[in-house]
Amino acid sequence: MNIKIGLILLWVCCWLSVKGQTYEASPSDFFFSTSAEDRAFMMAPSLISTGMDEVYATLSPSGDEFYYCIKSGPRQSVIVGIRFEDGFWTFPEVAPFSGKYTDLSPFVSPDNRYLYFVSDRPVNDSDELPDFNIWRCPRNPDGRWGNPELIAFSSNTGNEVSVSVDMAGNIFFSADYEKQSLTFDPSALDIYWVEKETDGSWSEIRKLGPSVNTDAIERTPAISPDGKTLVFSSSREEENSSADLYVSLLQNGEWRPAQKLSEQINSSAYEWCPAFSGNGQWLFFVSNLKREMPAVRDYSSLKKWLLGEGNGSFDIYYVKASAIPLQVNYNVSLD
Repeated sequence: MNIKIGLILLWVCCWLSVKGQTYEASPSDFFFSTSAEDRAFMMAPSLISTGMDEVYATLSPSGDEFYYCIKSGPRQSVIVGIRFEDGFWTFPEVAPFSGKYTDLSPFVSPDNRYLYFVSDRPVNDSDELPDFNIWRCPRNPDGRWGNPELIAFSSNTGNEVSVSVDMAGNIFFSADYEKQSLTFDPSALDIYWVEKETDGSWSEIRKLGPSVNTDAIERTPAISPDGKTLVFSSSREEENSSADLYVSLLQNGEWRPAQKLSEQINSSAYEWCPAFSGNGQWLFFVSNLKREMPAVRDYSSLKKWLLGEGNGSFDIYYVKASAIPLQVNYNVSLD
């Protein structure tokens, strides 16, 4: 009798597992809550958000690839990814082009043709003092990513440490170009952009104005696919141990003064690494918000609290991108 019950339960679990992953039309729906219209949710606890430091996040416009970084300390970071294949999401694996150097900020372009990222890998064999540069992998005909190629405008006089791209191919990034030292200086980070010209070349590097950049740290910009909404992280109103997300909207060709997003997204913790999904429907970001200690403090619950997601390490969160204009005073929408 017990064997029969066990077999029935096993069949039910298998059926629910298969049933729960029938998302061929929109694979990424597997991860998202329908309640994320105006407040943030943690991304895939135990699968993507774990007790490790997960930072940055990017979802392909087709919704069948998700990449992020697992980070340890200031100079250890690898890009990992999961793919929707044969009706199922794979387990996370290190990207084939990552794992040897410090790789950060993966971003699948809205046209699905490139995976951009930043890395301290040497530019050439004589590069004795590598800095962070912007790279990208082209998508091969088989759908896999090709070998990394250095972006032409990427400077060897400073560090570009995050990257975001709109549908027109314009690139927004943070860099320490105004640093006073030879090594990477996070305190000197500001937000810059480069326009994609009609002939495929890049314009000169331009620093965004005072509506976005201040004397404080501005970092990890996220540009919406339509190029009209810029979300970024800044510690302008916080102590150095904390940061919040801000948004600036493009109106009449000018970036409006940045406004801080509400407490439905920001918290007392450190929020950074925003990124729009490839289709523009979702905003991802990272926070080290810590869960409360469990009321029942047995060994099992303590272990899960200390080693699992929400333990004070960085986790990935998401919210509907349509919620952003509702949190600021600008009379515009993302449509």
